[in-house]
Amino acid sequence: MNGEKSETLTDHQGDDVFREATSTDWSLLGSLATLVIKSIEFQVSLMLSFIKFPPWLIRICLSFVLDPYRTMRRGRRYLLSRVVELYDSALKDDKHVLEAVRRLALRLLWAVHVGIVLFAMLVSAFMVSGFVITHLSHEPLVVKESLSFDYTKNSPEAYVPITRVKTPNHRTEVSVSMTLPESEYNRNLGMFQVRVNFLSENGEVLATSRQPCMLTFRSEPIRLVQTFLKIAPLVSGYVFETQTLNLKLKGFVEKDIVSTDCMKVMIEQRAEFRRGAGIPEIYDASLLLESELPFLKRVIWNWRRTLFVWISMCLFITELVCVLVFFRCLIIPRTGQRTQQSDGTHSINNTSNVDGSGGK
Repeated sequence: MNGEKSETLTDHQGDDVFREATSTDWSLLGSLATLVIKSIEFQVSLMLSFIKFPPWLIRICLSFVLDPYRTMRRGRRYLLSRVVELYDSALKDDKHVLEAVRRLALRLLWAVHVGIVLFAMLVSAFMVSGFVITHLSHEPLVVKESLSFDYTKNSPEAYVPITRVKTPNHRTEVSVSMTLPESEYNRNLGMFQVRVNFLSENGEVLATSRQPCMLTFRSEPIRLVQTFLKIAPLVSGYVFETQTLNLKLKGFVEKDIVSTDCMKVMIEQRAEFRRGAGIPEIYDASLLLESELPFLKRVIWNWRRTLFVWISMCLFITELVCVLVFFRCLIIPRTGQRTQQSDGTHSINNTSNVDGSGGK
């Protein structure tokens, strides 16, 4: 008899466990289905709201423009009706309303707190990223100066001082831009040569670069047609009969021992001309000196903004993970209490199940 009773008890317990598991599965499926339906309803309602909002806003704006006083009265009436409804509901059920208001205030305060914490982490990530990029990226040297040639010499020359930090093993590129009038003298001059000397602090020539150039050739009919087409801006002074020559001169790799302190730009005289002749007429001239960074530094400098954003995001995600792991209470409130309550409810359910099975 005792064996039969124990077998029946174990069968009943197995049936109860199976029923609980089945009910749990069905409740989980029901909650998931409800969640999916509610999410679909929310999306549909949000889409309808987006569709209805522009016509409603246009109607309100038109009514306000056509009859502003009536629109203001209707708005005041609507607000008063909403306040009265809230007041009536509060009188009917004070406890529920106060509890809802208290919960809403707590949620808002906690949202503000979480926003401040996230904003502080984002600002710190940006600051650290800016510090790293500032020390990793090096700005290439760029010197742009206007040239004032000394025409008292047979070959006019101009000096450009360079005051900068030493950048050894950097290749430098020099560009000279000159604006010349299309005068008969410049057209007949033909080729002339520009020379750039890299000078040290003691006046020693470190490197020299030369570049021959001339005005772009245009035949007489072409110049007449161009002048005819540009007659109005030429007469009014908006356009001038000039040509701009951009000369790319060969640079050099600066050594660590001696650095460039000054640059000398010279327009060399043509050999077949007499002394003081063979020099082009120039309106304006300027020099552009650029240093080419090494490959890695050049990549960092060209992608510094992208690297700044990526480093900031990586630091922010790292900080967020560390806070969620070690200081979870700063982001997620009262997790410990919820786990204790859930553990307590589970223990109560387990004891009740055990008691019930024992009674059976």
